[in-house]
Amino acid sequence: MTTKNGLKLWTRRDMLRAGGGSALLLTMSLAGCAGSGDSDSESDADDDGNGAQEPDPDRPLESPMLTEQVEAGELPPLEERLPVEADRLVVEAPELGTYGGTYHGAVLGQGDDPWLERMIAYEPMLRADAQLEEIGPGTFKDIERNEDATEFTIHMRQGMRWSDGEPVTADDVMFAIENVFFNEDLHPNLPTLLSVNNEACTAEPVDDFTVRLTFPQSKGDLIDEASRAAQWWATNLLFFPKHYLQDFLPELNPDAEQLAEDAGFGDWTEYWEDRVQWWNNPERPVLYPWVITDPLNAGNVAVAERNPYYWKVDSGGAQLPYIDRLEFEVVQEEEVMLLKGVNGELDFHSRHFNNDQNKPVLAEGREDGGYDFVTVETTSMNVMIISLNLNHKDEELREIFQNKDFRIGLSHAIDRQDIIDTVYQRQGEPWQGAPHPNSEFYDEEFAKQYTEYDVDLANQHLDAAGLTEKDGSGFRLRPNGERLRFSIDVTNLFPQWADAADLVTQYWAEVGVDAAVNPIERTLFYERKEVDANEYDANVWAGDGGQKIEMLETRWWFPSGGESNYAVRWADYYTSRGTGEHSLEPPAEALEQMELAWQIPLEPDPEKQKELFRQILQISKEQFYVIGIALPADGYAIAKNNLRNVVESFPDSWLYLTPGPIDIPTWYFAD
Repeated sequence: MTTKNGLKLWTRRDMLRAGGGSALLLTMSLAGCAGSGDSDSESDADDDGNGAQEPDPDRPLESPMLTEQVEAGELPPLEERLPVEADRLVVEAPELGTYGGTYHGAVLGQGDDPWLERMIAYEPMLRADAQLEEIGPGTFKDIERNEDATEFTIHMRQGMRWSDGEPVTADDVMFAIENVFFNEDLHPNLPTLLSVNNEACTAEPVDDFTVRLTFPQSKGDLIDEASRAAQWWATNLLFFPKHYLQDFLPELNPDAEQLAEDAGFGDWTEYWEDRVQWWNNPERPVLYPWVITDPLNAGNVAVAERNPYYWKVDSGGAQLPYIDRLEFEVVQEEEVMLLKGVNGELDFHSRHFNNDQNKPVLAEGREDGGYDFVTVETTSMNVMIISLNLNHKDEELREIFQNKDFRIGLSHAIDRQDIIDTVYQRQGEPWQGAPHPNSEFYDEEFAKQYTEYDVDLANQHLDAAGLTEKDGSGFRLRPNGERLRFSIDVTNLFPQWADAADLVTQYWAEVGVDAAVNPIERTLFYERKEVDANEYDANVWAGDGGQKIEMLETRWWFPSGGESNYAVRWADYYTSRGTGEHSLEPPAEALEQMELAWQIPLEPDPEKQKELFRQILQISKEQFYVIGIALPADGYAIAKNNLRNVVESFPDSWLYLTPGPIDIPTWYFAD
C-alpha cells in the first residue's frame, strides 16, 4: 500500500496481495484521489513551499451562476448541496481553477455515446488514478473488508445528493442490488461483482449510509472490479436513483407496463433501458459533474450543464466542476471532425481522427488552431484484430473457421509490413493477439507466430484445412461445392480499419479466399454480433488488454464476454455458467481456460494468480483464436492551449473510460 501526502491508496500489486487471506481495511481518505497531473504551463499562484497552492481567501466556492440561483431562492445554499464536510471528496490538481466557460467538443453520430461516457461519466464506486496504478475513493467513501474477503462493508457519503437534489442513501444501493442486478429479466446472469462461483452474495443495509455484502467464498477481486464499473451497463451499485427509476419496474409499480406502452415501447424492459441511458434522458438524475440538458438523440448538439449538487471539491474547498457547460456537436463524418480539430474548434479530443495518418496535418495546424498534443499511452497490443465467427450459424462455414490450419493460412497470407507502411504511417511491427512487449506476460513466440508473409506456406495450410478444390476464377470451394465467400464487418469508428481490411481481402484473394469488407455503423455492428443474433461472418476490433490490464481485459485470451468477437456463444457459456439460452459449450481447451479464470479471484497469492493466468495465455497461444496485424504505437490527443489542468500523458483503456480518470472536472479555461 502506498501513500500520497500521508493518505492511503491501493496499487495493483496491493490488490493482488490482498486477494484472499489477510485482514486489511480499504480506507478511502478524502483526498485519496490522485491529482490530474502536470499542466503544460506553471501556475502563477502562491504555494506553501510543498507544492500546494494557497487559495485566494476571496475566491468563490461555487460558480457565480449557482450563487445567482441561491440568491433567487431557486437552489439551497452550497453547504446544503454538498456532503457533510468530512465526506466531501477533495480532488487535487496542479492549479486551482476559475469558474465559467463552455467546452466545445464533438461526437461521431448518434451512436457515439461512449465518448460522452468517457468525458462525463467516469464515476465508479472506487476510482483509478490518471495512470491506472492506484485505486482511491469514488462515489463510495470507503470499503472495509474482513480477514478472508467474504464480507465487505460499504461506507457512503452522508449528505451526497443526486443531480435533482434528492439524497443518496443505502436505499439506492439496495435497489441496485435487489431490484436491478438480481432481476432476472434485466440480468439473466448473476453479475460477477455480486457473486462468487455463480453464487450470489447477500446484501443488508446497516444504516442509511452503510451496506454490508457477504459472499459464500472469498471475493478477492471486488475492489479492483469496483474501480472499473462506470459504463452504463456495468455493475455499478450507485448508478440507479431509486426515487426515479422504481416507477419503471413492474415489481415496484404495477403500472410499469402501461407506462412503457404509453411511451411507445414494446415492453417495460425496453423502456427501462431507455430511461437508464442518461445521455438521452435529461430527466434521469445522475452523480456526474454535468447533467445532460439536450440529449444526444434529439438534435445537432448534445449539451450538458453543471450539476449544482456535485459532490467533489478542490483543495481550496471550491465545488467542482469549474467549466459551466459542455457542448458536443454531432457530426457524421470523421473528416468533418478532423477539420474542426485542425481549425481549433475542439477543446480536447482523443478519439476517431487521432491516428497516425492525420497527425501531420494536425501538427501543421497547431499554431493557428491554438492547441497542442497530449500523449495517449497504448494499453492495447494490436491495431486491429480479425475475428472469424467460430460459432457461425452455418455449420459448414463454422467448421472451416474452427480449423486452425485455415486461420494459420489466412495469417501467413497477410503482408503486415505493407499494411504498416501503407495504413499506419510505418508505425508498429507485425504482431498477433498477444501481450505487449512492456507486459510482464510478454511472450515473443506468441506475438510473432504465423506473422511471416509467405504465400506458399499460406497455401499449404489452407490445403491442409481441406480446401483444395477451386472454381474457374481460382477461388477455393467449400465442401458443398460453393465458393468459400464471407464478409468482414468493419465499424466506421476508425477509418484505418476499413483501409487495412481492404488490403487483407486482397492478400487473401491471392490464396483463393474470397472475402469482402462490410463497412457498417457501430450500432449495427453490435447488433449483428449479439449472442441472440449471431449474424456476422467475421469482424475487426482493436486488441485491447495488452499491458497494465492484461488480467482484467481477457476478451482475446479466451471467450469471456460479449467482446470476445470470435466466439460470443462460447463466451455466453462462460458468463452464464452454461445456463444462457444461446450459449454453446466450448471445446475442452476453452473450458480449461474458463476453469482457470474462475479460480483466479479465489486465490489469495498474487504469484499463483499470475501462474493461473499464464496457463490461460499458453492455451490461447496454442489455440490461435484470432488474427492480429500490428503492435500499436502510442497515440495522441489534442488539447487547446488555454484549457488548464490537462495531463501531459495518460494510458488509454475503455475499461476505465479514459480520459475520465484524469479529473476532467478540474479542467478550466485560462484568460
